[in-house]
Amino acid sequence: MRKYEKHWRDSASLIVVARNRNNARDHHGYNYKVLAFKRTENTSFLPNHIVFPGGSFDSQDDSPEWLRMFAGQKIPPDALQSVTAVSGPRPYIFHTTAGDRLDRNISVRLCALRECFEELGVLLVANRQAQETGYSLAKREFDVPSWQSDVHDGRKRFLELYEKLNETPDLWALYEWSTWITPTHFRRKRFETAFFLAALNEAPDVFPERCEVEEHMWKSPRELLSAHSEGELWLAPPQAYELQRLSHVHDIDALVAFARTRRDKGTTPFCPVGYNASDGYFGVLPGDELYPDDFDFITNDSEQMNRYIELTMEELRQSARKLHRVEYRGLHSQTYLQNGPAADGHLHVLGSGGGLSKL
Repeated sequence: MRKYEKHWRDSASLIVVARNRNNARDHHGYNYKVLAFKRTENTSFLPNHIVFPGGSFDSQDDSPEWLRMFAGQKIPPDALQSVTAVSGPRPYIFHTTAGDRLDRNISVRLCALRECFEELGVLLVANRQAQETGYSLAKREFDVPSWQSDVHDGRKRFLELYEKLNETPDLWALYEWSTWITPTHFRRKRFETAFFLAALNEAPDVFPERCEVEEHMWKSPRELLSAHSEGELWLAPPQAYELQRLSHVHDIDALVAFARTRRDKGTTPFCPVGYNASDGYFGVLPGDELYPDDFDFITNDSEQMNRYIELTMEELRQSARKLHRVEYRGLHSQTYLQNGPAADGHLHVLGSGGGLSKL
């Protein structure tokens, strides 16, 4: 059994970015957009939230038949091993145990690809004609709605679609981006979610799955953040944090180049630990001096949450030497603080200029 298996479910999410038509820059200076969607009211987790495509790990993501398919497609073993060669920190979701049939670096990526197809009908395949570009490719020439419905409803397996099309799931241009663990005070439903980033040279057609997707959108990081701060939509905290990081990179080629340079540097998992202050709530992340030493990802001490209730967030900020936190003064008002380097060679949430960043 994987450690913490009984405390949360594993899931994967995919940040899909696509180049603007003719590489045009928008009024914020971005030449790409991010794919996101609003969950329906009926979804069991994060209803009405704006999220990236993603969902729970499924047994088919760990099927050894994927290895048979890779062998039949003449994918060399060292190509698969290149996906698993990570030298940096490994969150629990990537720990391969005796009960796993595939290396988790492979199966968790397959989960992200499957969920993206089930929810939005976007099928990413290995870009065989341009493997060194760092970009993925969205397959178009097949009956997407029919296959999407069959895979989503369990009538067909995701692997069957790749076999039918004689295509390879793009494991190599799915860049490990981050891992988020639901805070401990959400006792009833918690997830450890691996986020990956995939880039496309053009935006594909999207086919929203009607039970899970109320609406989808292609918007720049700044557009999504601005809409959140103005109350037009609500971003889940991990999505807001990741968009804040992305917002400092305006060029999609620079983003892909960055993702490729850190593909094997690993990921420090983010499990926010929350505290109440006299004027709001703030969540601390690894690197903040208030982040508990040897945090076990399980303990939920309600008394500890109120230990700073008589102090303002400004007072707590001024007294701290190491900051990595998000201050909340309302559903749509967040301030990001980080005065140290980003972990694992990642993008800094404040960009290169430092200072405070508000939504």
